[in-house]
Amino acid sequence: MPALAEDLMQLLLDDDTGRSIVDHTRLDLAIAGAVLLELVQVGRVSPAGPDDDAKPGYTVVRDASPTGDPVLDEALSRLVHRPLKFRKATEVLVKGVRVAVLDRLVERGLLRRDETKVLGIFRVKTWPAADAAHEAEVRARLEAALLHGEAPGERTAAIVALLQAIDTVPKLVRGDRAQLTARADEIVAGDLVNQAVRQAVRDIHAAIVVMLAATVVAAAS
Repeated sequence: MPALAEDLMQLLLDDDTGRSIVDHTRLDLAIAGAVLLELVQVGRVSPAGPDDDAKPGYTVVRDASPTGDPVLDEALSRLVHRPLKFRKATEVLVKGVRVAVLDRLVERGLLRRDETKVLGIFRVKTWPAADAAHEAEVRARLEAALLHGEAPGERTAAIVALLQAIDTVPKLVRGDRAQLTARADEIVAGDLVNQAVRQAVRDIHAAIVVMLAATVVAAAS
């Protein structure tokens, strides 16, 4: 099964044009957040607990041994040195993660890498869908949770949280924006499979929201 970051990447790329439906700042933060959250879901990283030598709201690497997934292993290598706030951990994972995840999707045969020249000079790469069957399944679970009130699984809830953090749910699911936002907020605040994942979802969601707000302020000043 494709990793969480790969599912999210497929959702955030237009199947026909191969271009992101959000700006690169949002895309990179969401993908980095997905990688971090997957490390929590597989038990390699967790929020600091009362018995850890780290403050609440910081990451703790529980197991730094290779996972067999090069994207996750690279992320672990950046986090293992010291506990980091979830915001900082997400920032640390941004560099290079977009390209790494795109390359994995091309290798899996789910995306196609196209390269064209603009004005005969500038090279532009796009990643149209090569096989959208898995993405369709992810979308169906997303719509079931957001539109029909079905209880989402841990993976779907994580995707909702990441999409909500970058304010993109209404771009992917057709429906009343206010109702979609309210349902997404309900899912983010709800109970996931275990406490560590639930806390990580909320921490990563909050971290991305804060970083995007800081980006908007910096651009306006």
